[in-house]
Amino acid sequence: MDVKLTSARALARGYHVTPFSKPVGTRAGQTRSDSKGTSLMDVLTTLAVASLLFGVGIPGFQHYLANSRLVSSTNLLSRSLALARSEAVKRGSHVVICKSRDQQTCTPAGSWRQGWIIFEDHLPDRQRDENESLIFAKSELPTAVNLNYSAFRSANFIAFRPTGITKTNGTFTLCYNEDANSARALILSKTGRVRFSRTRANGHPLHCPGEG
Repeated sequence: MDVKLTSARALARGYHVTPFSKPVGTRAGQTRSDSKGTSLMDVLTTLAVASLLFGVGIPGFQHYLANSRLVSSTNLLSRSLALARSEAVKRGSHVVICKSRDQQTCTPAGSWRQGWIIFEDHLPDRQRDENESLIFAKSELPTAVNLNYSAFRSANFIAFRPTGITKTNGTFTLCYNEDANSARALILSKTGRVRFSRTRANGHPLHCPGEG
């Protein structure tokens, strides 16, 4: 059919006809595209930004993780001491918390980071016998968390009387990876109560376990 004739008839009937035209700026048989390629400069810029974020983000995350482990360990030890004291009062008996490697018996060697147990000490001889109930057991602390206990009496255990008091006072010191800036202390008084501190009982700076 003749295109001109068809257009004339369409106009006569009131229709608007747009003539065929090829896209501006293109050759015959080609279609215009708005997509652009990625340059080498774009790739290098992206890599530089990613490296910067990676370098800043990883140390920040490691610090957060270290602090989280240290806070968790400190809180658990504080709750353990409070539990030992409350159980002594509730049971009307001697209750001991001591460091333990196997989470069954008291261990005289090593540090407190290897774990501890709480048990009812009927004799009392500060050692757990087979007939003495185990109240709580904690396994080894997370890697790089340091824990030490210094006291005027034995540093291997703490014995609470039925009144909730203890014959000794001392200081638990916790650090992460022997970093003095992370040092914190739990200070135990003869009343059996524990308080948190960033210094020793005498106000002197804390030293991390393992420091020279």
